[in-house]
Amino acid sequence: MIKVIVFDLGGVLFAEGKSVLIKKLSKEKDYDKDVVLRILKSPKSIDLRKGLITDEEFWTWAQKQLPSGYNAQLIKKEWYDSYLLDRDILELVKSLKNKYQLIIFSGNIKSRIKYLDEKYDFRKYFDKEVYSFDHHLNKPQKEFVEVMIKEAGVKPEEIAYIDNYYKDAAPAKELRINIIIYSRGQIDKLQKELRKIGVDLEGQPE
Repeated sequence: MIKVIVFDLGGVLFAEGKSVLIKKLSKEKDYDKDVVLRILKSPKSIDLRKGLITDEEFWTWAQKQLPSGYNAQLIKKEWYDSYLLDRDILELVKSLKNKYQLIIFSGNIKSRIKYLDEKYDFRKYFDKEVYSFDHHLNKPQKEFVEVMIKEAGVKPEEIAYIDNYYKDAAPAKELRINIIIYSRGQIDKLQKELRKIGVDLEGQPE
């Protein structure tokens, strides 16, 4: 019996921002996508997600790595703006609230969560939030999943966890959590998978 439903943010509740960002900056600013991605996927960016360095420290470092004419603060702003809300997922979240305990489980950046919540007011729909920067851990570390299970307060088999990357969700599967991989626009498939494991979607289209 499912008691807790866990949602990833980037790629599930929001569009995966990096791919949107590099297309925009490449087109509008002629920024080299590989240069931008190298910054956003760097070990320093992982430290930022884990809360091991501050936002200011990361973007100051990033500016020093960029070629002349590139603006780190512009990259940051456009990156955050590239996380577009998935309305289908939001409606699903609303329909599940008060039926299940809902948890956010995300390898994320503290300032981006604040920015997105001010823009979309999404955090109010969730009962608990488990972020990488609060625990100095990140996906796909098994220890990070163990924190989520502890926060859920139920058996792993009683958790449904929705992510967009199998590699990030794999440790949860090893720990006997029910995982579902979601691709943007495939809400019908997601609902079918949730029903298959016993999630009550009464009122949602078949």
